[in-house]
Amino acid sequence: MQRLRGAVEPLRTTLDEYATAELTAQAGGLLLPVYRPVTRGDLSMRLLMDTASSMHVWERTLDELKQMFERGGAFRDVRVRYLHEGPGGSVAVSTRFGASAAALHSSDHLCDPTGRQVTVLVSDCTGPLWNSGAAHRLLHRLSRYAPVAVLQPLPQRLWSRTRLPASHGVVWRVEDTTNPGRLRFAQSAEPGSPRPGRAQKAAAVEIPVLPLSAASLGAWARLVSGTGAGPVPASVGWVSHDQPATPASRPRPSRSPAELVARFRERASPGAEQLAVYLAAAPLYLPVMQLVQRTMLRGSGPAEMAEVLLSGLLTRSDPESAAGDSSWYEFVEGVRETLLTPLARDEALLVLKHCSEFIEQRFGRGSPNFPAMAILQLESDAPPPVDAEHRAPAPAPNGPSRIPQPFAAVAARVLERFAPPADSPVVGDVGRPNGLARRSVIHRAEALVERFKSDGMVQNLLDAVQVLRQSTGREPVRGTDPELWTALARNLLLLWRLQADATLLAEALDAATLAAAHPDAVHARTTLARVLHASASERRAAGDERTALELLRRADREYTAACAAPGLEADEALEITLERASVLEEQWVLGGYSGLLEETVGMLEAFGDAWPVTRTQPSGLSLAHGRALLLLARDTQDLERVRVYAQQAAVSLDHGRELLDGESSLPDDRARAALDLVDAQLLSGENLDRAEVLLAEILRTADDQRLRAAALARAARLRVRRYDCGSPVTELEAATERFLDACRAVPRDRPEYGDLLAEWGETLLRRAGLAGGKPFIGRTVRVLRECRMETAPNAQELAGRLLMLGRALILRYQSEGDLVDLREAEHVFEVAISHAGQEGVRARSWFALGEAHHFAFQHTRRPGRLDHAAAALRKAALAARAAQEELVDPSDMVRLAASAHHARGLVHESAGRPRAARDAYRSAMHEWHRLPAGGGQGEENTAARLAELGGQ
Repeated sequence: MQRLRGAVEPLRTTLDEYATAELTAQAGGLLLPVYRPVTRGDLSMRLLMDTASSMHVWERTLDELKQMFERGGAFRDVRVRYLHEGPGGSVAVSTRFGASAAALHSSDHLCDPTGRQVTVLVSDCTGPLWNSGAAHRLLHRLSRYAPVAVLQPLPQRLWSRTRLPASHGVVWRVEDTTNPGRLRFAQSAEPGSPRPGRAQKAAAVEIPVLPLSAASLGAWARLVSGTGAGPVPASVGWVSHDQPATPASRPRPSRSPAELVARFRERASPGAEQLAVYLAAAPLYLPVMQLVQRTMLRGSGPAEMAEVLLSGLLTRSDPESAAGDSSWYEFVEGVRETLLTPLARDEALLVLKHCSEFIEQRFGRGSPNFPAMAILQLESDAPPPVDAEHRAPAPAPNGPSRIPQPFAAVAARVLERFAPPADSPVVGDVGRPNGLARRSVIHRAEALVERFKSDGMVQNLLDAVQVLRQSTGREPVRGTDPELWTALARNLLLLWRLQADATLLAEALDAATLAAAHPDAVHARTTLARVLHASASERRAAGDERTALELLRRADREYTAACAAPGLEADEALEITLERASVLEEQWVLGGYSGLLEETVGMLEAFGDAWPVTRTQPSGLSLAHGRALLLLARDTQDLERVRVYAQQAAVSLDHGRELLDGESSLPDDRARAALDLVDAQLLSGENLDRAEVLLAEILRTADDQRLRAAALARAARLRVRRYDCGSPVTELEAATERFLDACRAVPRDRPEYGDLLAEWGETLLRRAGLAGGKPFIGRTVRVLRECRMETAPNAQELAGRLLMLGRALILRYQSEGDLVDLREAEHVFEVAISHAGQEGVRARSWFALGEAHHFAFQHTRRPGRLDHAAAALRKAALAARAAQEELVDPSDMVRLAASAHHARGLVHESAGRPRAARDAYRSAMHEWHRLPAGGGQGEENTAARLAELGGQ
């Protein structure tokens, strides 16, 4: 008998809509459908990608693979999914590479019992899923239904070091009715080929392991489709359904940096070895690493980068120190210095040049460019003048620059490696205990710091710190000279702002504490306060808010003591006062006690009253006073106090702007002051026309994209405020367009992008709910969906944003009658309830869910929906009652509780329960009567329903 043929693909057709419409029109309206053959195959392709840290470099390759399979036409569709490590080490699936960028689902969704889904997993087989055996078990499960393969992007010489070592031999296709395209494997006699044991063969299945080449992919595709001829050479890996986790490796003796580098060079390709050397002069941020590779090693590709990532020379950065970005890496301690040894000076300059260009493109030319500073230092022995954009900025009191600090730290490392040795900065008598020598050291350090501030050369600051370290180290008793230790602490703090090295900050704190222990050491206490403030900023950035708050309180005490010291110059006292105001504000942010803001306002007013009459008051005092009042207005619930605080803030901020004009300040500083003034005017509702003029001036003159985005957002809020004050609905429509412009001006990865989307969505929702709002409903849903995607799962704003999305879906349901929108809205409201951290948001979510259940009853006529609606509305009333205790003015929650009881009465009427309806209406009347001005139309409606039911 002849062997059975594989199943013949059935001829499929699909409706050709365009041709059908043409033929129907020609036939005078008689419907004549036209079908066209489907040329694509019946199989679908599922491209899976492992999201281990080393797989970042292969994302572009995955896109190219997807395009190649789509263009080939062999598959009906090609879908990409990403594999993550889920709870308990299981495999989770999402649509994004980042685990937090999209929802995670069970890997059971990947199984297709119909056998029409081909799976290709792109992985280097080194990540956590392979160590735990979860990836092996998943492949075994998928292979029962359809062809599965692993696309291994690493060079074949590295496969033996992965968690899926390949056996070499030949494969051929076998006819299997349960799994079409099943392949069989025969082991080769190659000495280096791993051989599974008998027990493993009995329980394991072979999975083709394909190198990243068109020939191997083509050979595998021909075998799977049945068009290939005979056995072909191939490699396979063995997986089983009960694959155990990799046993913990034995502790190895720690290797020195030189040994680690030597071991890497023995195994690495020439390109990977050279790439590691170049990366030693660059921050280990994956986009920067790829930029260095493209420009310095044009013939290399992702394979060389993967070799470096898997070399053991790098570790993943701490997520806290990397601001949550998983693309940051660090060299093992001492490895960077070892790799820098063979790097030529010209090559180091070229790498720094590319890093400098990356900073300009990513952060703008106005940002501090530390690689550019290092280039200038290396290119000339004498410090040349630099452009303004390359100057070291004045350090901000709240911590480092917004540019990630590895850019500064690595530039400093390269500078230390290649800079010509400076003349010995230590004078000959530095170790002598007499005061004259120590004064000389301090003056020498101050001169070096002044050179650093004028020229931006980091080496000068390093020399100043070294001078002071040597001098303090030779004191017979530590802490003898407070002035010397104060200077050391001050300069260590300045160096920390550039390098963000925690050891520098700890050393500065130790030095400042020693200096401040002396009586009457005013400058030492001020420096200690600044170091404590910086330490609080560092702990807050790391997520340790409790320690940060304690450090801020300590800094506040030191600032208070320094301010109370007699004999302070007015300018010095002003600087300390403004810094203390900043500390008080940060304490308020972390602790939420509004009394701190009131203390700030009182302190600044007292300082302003004591300012010498003969001197013009500086702008910083008025601006700080206005901003404190503005924060107080935002933190106050009483509407009258909000208006008063906002009016006072506007007066101070306007005065500060006028003083800025006379101080020849920077345009950006004037723009920021104008934005604060506009905020105060929006809160007070006064001088809105002037606010519009200020915003137009900012948009006309500002070059900074962030300032333009902030001005556009306030222009949108101005339109909303005008509508609230009685202007026509066109103001709301104009506001939506302004919000669109603002969102376009903000990068999607900025935290304020999600906040802008929320404001935009709220404005669209208001417009969509008014007369003539139907054209805005679809856009409202789209914007609020995107807002939900841009909100972190644990963000406190999530519940409120979900509530808005659900309301938008309800509007679309009422407009189009699609039950899918209604059911999605119910689900969204339930999620909002589970995430609500405030009783007010929870009450509104329960109320919206109850109304949605009532709509569902009206659509489906299922009585059970009424029970769900009544229960949800009862919980809404209870939550609203609980929320009243948290508010100074509970009238909104009283009104919500009354509305919930009224809606519950309507539900009971629909269910034919008049007694329960009367009880609900009586509860509503009780809430309406609690309002000082009565319930208005709502109270009248409740009274009418109660009277109709015969209630009292």
